[in-house]
Amino acid sequence: MKKSAVLLLSIILCINSFAQNFEVKLNVKGITSKEIYITAFGEKDKISINYSYPDKTVICSANDLFTISGTASDYAVLRITFSSDRQFYKMAGRGYFPVKSGNLWLIVYPGVKLDVTGDLTGKDYIELFPDTDGENKLFAELNRNMMPLLNESGNISVKIATDSTLTESEKKALEKRAEEIDAQTAYVRNKFITEHPSCIAALWLMEDMLIRSQIETSELEPLMPKIDSKYYNNYFYISTKNRIEGAKKAAVGANCPRLNGKDQDGNNFTIESLRGKYVIIDFWGTWCGACLAGMPAMKEFRDRHADILQIVGVANDKNETAWKKCIQQKGMNWPNIMQGKGENDFVAKFNVQGFPTKILVSPEGKILYRASGESDEFYKIIENFISKK
Repeated sequence: MKKSAVLLLSIILCINSFAQNFEVKLNVKGITSKEIYITAFGEKDKISINYSYPDKTVICSANDLFTISGTASDYAVLRITFSSDRQFYKMAGRGYFPVKSGNLWLIVYPGVKLDVTGDLTGKDYIELFPDTDGENKLFAELNRNMMPLLNESGNISVKIATDSTLTESEKKALEKRAEEIDAQTAYVRNKFITEHPSCIAALWLMEDMLIRSQIETSELEPLMPKIDSKYYNNYFYISTKNRIEGAKKAAVGANCPRLNGKDQDGNNFTIESLRGKYVIIDFWGTWCGACLAGMPAMKEFRDRHADILQIVGVANDKNETAWKKCIQQKGMNWPNIMQGKGENDFVAKFNVQGFPTKILVSPEGKILYRASGESDEFYKIIENFISKK
């Protein structure tokens, strides 16, 4: 056997040696759904779930018992939704308010076995907090305090949206209560990460809060040295660290951070290759309706200023085939790369908190402007910048 083949086999065996089975048994009364939908948060390559349907993240029950199994080589957070009849959704007409309390949350990792039992009969949210091991005990502590508040807030949102009999004073009273709940929830979150910064629940929460603009990076900086080194290679720690750094390094006025990777044609791309032109870095995703709806206007603007302006797309996607297909269908004739992971996770490195996010870079490589969402105002502002050249 050639040395290169031996080395490759050794690497594969080494990686696989860290992956171990996990199992979660759910035996919960009061569930009317016969399907659960699972979302895993963490490094996607480090967790694999056995699904009833290989092409869908859905597991069906047998005799009212759901069993989730798979392999993991690191910690991951699972969000479990009882999906087939939207039993715990906060419905408002045909739509609904996404509320964390309508899901079951738990942490899995190599070798863990969890038995989750309970009774949700008559409940309007998942009042179930697995606490059978160390990481989940802390997660349960957080969720016992946070989920009832989120649930009440969700109920208020539904009532305001659907109850046409509310008087103006009643509506204002509900809105005031919602503001009080928001303040209480913020207190619960901040207290938890301050008291327990070194656990997966806190690291997950830190990243989630940053993404949702619920906390400033400066508030998290003092907590990072308190985190145990055993978490340094975990996705949530790396993403949080990168976002804290990115808030400074990718701020307006800073030099544009490194941005490189394989483009849609397989060629090596680096943003330095576009020096001398203004560059719009467009953080988008194939799943993002607003991103795709805004592509024609962005393309038209680029075409009008093609001599001094170029676009670079950074896709928040994992499926390379779907990414390339979307690029072709939408006629994105500019360099596109995928977001990457770890130290190459450019969504975190640029502290992108919403999609689309567009960043204007000067011909000299300085960040001039950042904006989230789609609006005509963005191009008016960009026009002012590039007309000064």
